[in-house]
Amino acid sequence: MINYFKGKLSSVFYVWFTFFVLFAAYVMWLSYLYPYGIDEYLLMPHNFKDILLNCYYSYLNEVARVGHIYALTVLYLGKWSFVILNPVVQIIWIISCFFLIKLRIPDFKSLKDFPIFLLIAILALTVSAQPDNTLFWIGGATNYSWSFIPFFWIMAYLRIQYQNKGNLILNTKTVIFLFIAALLLGMSSENNGPLVLGWIVCLWLYSFWAKFKFKKSFYLISLGLVLGITFLFTAPAMYNRLNETKSFLYFSGIPLSQKIFWHIGHIHWFIKAMLFIPVFNFLALLICALDRDKPFAFKNENYFCAFIFFISSCILASVLFVIPLMFARCFYTASTASIITFVFLLLYLEETYNFKTVRYITMLAFCAFISFAPAIIYPYISIHKAEQNRFAEIKVAKAQGKHTLFLMPYRYPKGPNSNLTINYYDSLSETSIYGKNTGLNILTDDKEPFSVRTISNNPRAL
Repeated sequence: MINYFKGKLSSVFYVWFTFFVLFAAYVMWLSYLYPYGIDEYLLMPHNFKDILLNCYYSYLNEVARVGHIYALTVLYLGKWSFVILNPVVQIIWIISCFFLIKLRIPDFKSLKDFPIFLLIAILALTVSAQPDNTLFWIGGATNYSWSFIPFFWIMAYLRIQYQNKGNLILNTKTVIFLFIAALLLGMSSENNGPLVLGWIVCLWLYSFWAKFKFKKSFYLISLGLVLGITFLFTAPAMYNRLNETKSFLYFSGIPLSQKIFWHIGHIHWFIKAMLFIPVFNFLALLICALDRDKPFAFKNENYFCAFIFFISSCILASVLFVIPLMFARCFYTASTASIITFVFLLLYLEETYNFKTVRYITMLAFCAFISFAPAIIYPYISIHKAEQNRFAEIKVAKAQGKHTLFLMPYRYPKGPNSNLTINYYDSLSETSIYGKNTGLNILTDDKEPFSVRTISNNPRAL
């Protein structure tokens, strides 16, 4: 690889190499510090048969998402596998996001792509919904950020189809790859697949107006997405959650106006958590569209893509009003769509107004991230120390021959804002399960809510 960056390019190599090392180390460290929660102890498989049985049980009763399979596999291999794999997957995530925006991989022979690449990485670590849950927690990362990567690939494929007016010729291997990606996308979540399917239908309808036809590969890849969505939504688990869970049954009887009213508070949290980037996106799109001194904005591809992903983020954030229990991580897809919108808008402003917006915003974001990094990292160190102390208590109790042990929930400092505050679901919420894994009868103060327990005891998450 060093031969790839030889001569005058040696400094470029060190910049890219330093970034990947520091990014991987950051993700690896926080992934290691984040403790097992109740979900890990509930799902912990001891052999390959347990994985199969758990997947089957989940398909019937819980969820049919493909991320569940990822999570079980990592839990079976051990936490070390997640600590090693997660940085690699997150780097693939950034590269895939960059590919969607630029329709090419970054140019590692120069630094021209470095600012936008760095900006995507910083935004992913800070303003995507609940990073501790969606990036560093095993159950969350596998179901959110890991499962989101096919979204980038299929949306990039649709962009290329749009550019080529359906006249895109793919080799067999690429078609098979995209078919599998579409299948996984359809099984990734209840949001991602239907959204992309909606854009596929829009593109298909546009082809009649523009008078062009798609190749057979387009329909085959679309079929993969439909199959994935069908598998997810026809699973018995979906029916059971809607018709047997008390919260869903209660929520279904509430008037629509009341549900939407409740959701306004959730949307307010979402906008604040993203540092008001959705507001900037809306205002920038509106002002640029009304600027008559410049060419019609919708004819610019960066602006048009920004508009598409802004609509996507609005849809994804708004449809969540149908959920009775709103977790902050549910906004992950909407927050990622907002990040993509933001980057497209910066590129449009740079191209149209000849202002180096990407470079200056990246410098600002980098300085802010470095400034707040200690406040972001310290809670992870604190909760890891609390976990080690708990393990020590359990070890001492076993050594003394005790059969019962009273434990207190973890406490840790808040993050810089509600989005960067750890939202940890303590294993003590199911003392019988945790006790079975520790070999002790575990007691705790079950009067406390099992969610965010910061040192000030003031929950900051939804």
